[in-house]
Amino acid sequence: QNWVKKMNDQTVAAKDIGGGIVGTLVRFSWRCSACVSGLVALVAGALYWKQDSLLYFPTIGGVPRHPSQNPRRYRSPSEHDVPFETHMIKCEDGVTIHSWLLYHPSSSNNKEIPTIIFFHGNAGNIGLRLPNAVQMYHYLHANIWLVEYRGFGDSDDAVVNEKGLKLDAEAVLKYAHDQNNTMSNVNVEKLFVFGRSLGGAVAFHMAKFAQVSKYPLAGVLVENTFVSISTMVDHLMPYIAPLKSLVLRIGWNSGEIAPTINIPTMFLAGAQDTLVPHGHMLELFTRMKNSKTDNLVRMHVVKNGTHNETWMQGGKAYWVAIKRFLHDVLSAEEHNDGRAVTKHGTGVFQRKTSTSTTECTEASSSLVTNESIEVSMGSNDGEDAAGMISSVGNFMGMAREATRSVAAGRGVNPSAPSKKKE
Repeated sequence: QNWVKKMNDQTVAAKDIGGGIVGTLVRFSWRCSACVSGLVALVAGALYWKQDSLLYFPTIGGVPRHPSQNPRRYRSPSEHDVPFETHMIKCEDGVTIHSWLLYHPSSSNNKEIPTIIFFHGNAGNIGLRLPNAVQMYHYLHANIWLVEYRGFGDSDDAVVNEKGLKLDAEAVLKYAHDQNNTMSNVNVEKLFVFGRSLGGAVAFHMAKFAQVSKYPLAGVLVENTFVSISTMVDHLMPYIAPLKSLVLRIGWNSGEIAPTINIPTMFLAGAQDTLVPHGHMLELFTRMKNSKTDNLVRMHVVKNGTHNETWMQGGKAYWVAIKRFLHDVLSAEEHNDGRAVTKHGTGVFQRKTSTSTTECTEASSSLVTNESIEVSMGSNDGEDAAGMISSVGNFMGMAREATRSVAAGRGVNPSAPSKKKE
């Protein structure tokens, strides 16, 4: 009996110990779950309230906000001997945005020259785009209208968000068509819009607004832009992607807009873009090409092109492709008495522009057909980029160069080599 009693006591003790361990594990698991849930909630809350500041950078690194504070040759078009006008444009919500119109003197008597509205990326002021804009100005023989978003550069201080930037784009188009504006004889029938990266999404919105509001817009050019912010989250923050339906407030859904646009469009893509995957441009091109709209769609791929430097790495072929697009659109519209150009139209748009079947298939990854795609190997020696003005490959490189220049009491060396992405 004593032995049985002893065994029963040991069994009870073992159960108590086992129950204590299980209880401890349960409490530990619950606390871990609570901590993880709290961390997820904290991250989700931070993303919800701070996501605009994760996308828009009026200043970055050591680069100042205002163009006048930039290093030499990044302050004003006058540093490149290019005539220009400053235009302050008032938006629907009262915010005023800043812009430079780089115009050709001949345009005062010759309104045949096209004007390209230039929407920049998500960081820095328009002074940083002067090297690119000046090359556009000369190579394309076009007026270049550099626009600065609200909260950027010399535009008004304002909350920078998707709604505001869309109002900026709409205000620019309205201003162009306002007969009381002071622009130097810009022909609004020859108005194109160009956008790089975030600027591509802004350009697509302008195209949509122009189409709905019946404002003439001759063509759209986008470079290394994205399908939507949602798809970019999948690429840049895959661990956050499951939460995006709960916290993501930013749309910029060009993938929905592109198939609805009935305006001639050209895609300029760098196949080595590591920030916005090259597949985004291919997807946008495919959606527009396969849409029920009847607009002209072309694509030019620079095989060694990266996100911010495609325009430098593309060489002369890059500029020739753009110039041909502008010329063909304007020529076709003249033959069509100003009517929109279509992909099934006669003449120049029946021409294939791909360099070879092998190159196009390789570049498109079987997502698109060869028709209307042109592939360029790009320029390896940099002579086209250096032939006119110096260029700095990325903003952080320029920031470091600017810091060294200020420390040495001088401006940026015009002959300094371009910085490469790190």
